[in-house]
Amino acid sequence: MPEVKPPTPIENREVEKLTQERLAELWRRLVDNCKDDEALHSLLADKEVELKNNNLFFIYVPNLYLDSQLSKHQRRILDFLRGETGNEALNYKAVVRVEHVERKAYLPRDKFDEMAAKNPSMYTLRQMFTDIDF
Repeated sequence: MPEVKPPTPIENREVEKLTQERLAELWRRLVDNCKDDEALHSLLADKEVELKNNNLFFIYVPNLYLDSQLSKHQRRILDFLRGETGNEALNYKAVVRVEHVERKAYLPRDKFDEMAAKNPSMYTLRQMFTDIDF
């Protein structure tokens, strides 16, 4: 009967030293491996990852909804990355990075304010023609 070896304790396992380049490569492989799950693939495909230390990396998302969707797939993401690196302590934090969205002027008052911001003399014209209301 073959001798069964006990599992290697986590402290003694060979752990790959993770770099930003290696993390980016693993991230691309993870995205490629998720092509069968269209929702997960689109969730991960355009996200930026940044290594903070050997055990933690950030995933930048544009809103809280995608943050919650990412947490639903946390196990699959970490299982893949931990398996590739051998680092069982590897973890991520989703960081919501809100980007300024330009507002479109729809109402007449908003359109006037937008034009007046570009050309302040619009206020003078408005005072001259008092019958304009919005």
